[in-house]
Amino acid sequence: MTDRPRRPPSFADACAAVLAEPSATHTAATTLAPVIARTVAEEWGGRRAQLVTARLPADVDRVLELGCGVGALLEPLGHRYDVVGVDDRRRQLRFAAARGGTVVRGNPTAPPVRPVFDAVCAVEEATARFSASEICVTAYRALRPGGIAVVAAPTEPTAVLESGVETYSGTRYLLERAVDVVGSRAVEIDYRVTDRQTGATAVVTERRSIETTTADGLTEALQSAGFEHVLVAGESDLPGVVVGRGVRPIETDVPVDR
Repeated sequence: MTDRPRRPPSFADACAAVLAEPSATHTAATTLAPVIARTVAEEWGGRRAQLVTARLPADVDRVLELGCGVGALLEPLGHRYDVVGVDDRRRQLRFAAARGGTVVRGNPTAPPVRPVFDAVCAVEEATARFSASEICVTAYRALRPGGIAVVAAPTEPTAVLESGVETYSGTRYLLERAVDVVGSRAVEIDYRVTDRQTGATAVVTERRSIETTTADGLTEALQSAGFEHVLVAGESDLPGVVVGRGVRPIETDVPVDR
């Protein structure tokens, strides 16, 4: 289903919700979506758009992004392609819609779309949540014959979230986000919210699993999904990320007259 345009929740909304009910479950997919929208660096989408477009031929028109999140990649891709984003996180999709993107609400590994796209892409926003195999199979099914998949996947959690503390400030609220990489496949995030007017504070924690792979793993995922002409390589300016490209074969079997 296409997500109806609605006002995205604000940073203040997120902070107020945490303070009102700190014992509730607050995650990037729900209450804290406005915080995620603020943490995406301005150049992030442009760099990923370059990564995708560099691997696509000039005749590509229709592009699907799996796991588009808040739409940071949809926006720059939309300047060049007829692009659609799919994600199951309704509150994040509101930001993508507010940016002017065409979005569809649904599971990124089972998107409610037909196989008509010239290209399908997925970057760390999606491949950190789902396995490379799931993403590649989904991309194959959404492509027309001859279509191209571009998949960027993390090889380590720090390519998605690095340990450290960041501070975000609004008119009334202050939010401190502390990220701690736990082992090789998870991160733990603490959000400390302070109400400047009352002095009230609350801390909530989110633990997030991170799917990782390797160059060989992504190669195998693309090939197992059915792609041909598979090429996987690292990016010099994106440590901890591998990028794969594959082509869905064109069926050429024609009955032979006897």
